[in-house]
Amino acid sequence: MSKYSLVKLMENESDEERPSSALKATYNLAITPTTITSKDGKTRKATPDDVITALNNVVNYGMYMSNLRTRFSKDYDEKFGTVYDRRAGKKPPVTKDMENEFYSDLLKKKKIQLLFPTVEKDIVVFYQKDNSMKKDVIDKMVKTVLKNAGIEYTSSTKES
Repeated sequence: MSKYSLVKLMENESDEERPSSALKATYNLAITPTTITSKDGKTRKATPDDVITALNNVVNYGMYMSNLRTRFSKDYDEKFGTVYDRRAGKKPPVTKDMENEFYSDLLKKKKIQLLFPTVEKDIVVFYQKDNSMKKDVIDKMVKTVLKNAGIEYTSSTKES
């Protein structure tokens, strides 16, 4: 047996001992909402429906809205005009409320959802296969959205 054949044989044996990547578990973000604090400071028990409502409100996405601004800049300019148009006085200034309403309507009209939660009893699960993002990115987005909505929660991982 040549040296090359022996090395090749050893490589093949070590490949058989490794677990298949197809058997690798996927860990998903699971959250259990605990409390929600309203704008007037009142606290009550939060439900998965509160989480879904918060996820459907574009105001709660904070810095993640920049992705929408970039993605739909053409639609934005058609509605509000370019920055140069507004500076020249050809178009009125745009308020934050006008912007939020525009993006909210746009997401509904184009049927775009940023996160795809699944409600299972009292737990909201964000499966990676549905969200096309890694768990840590989903975790950061959910943290931002729920913090802005005043929802406290506990998080855990769910294997799939």
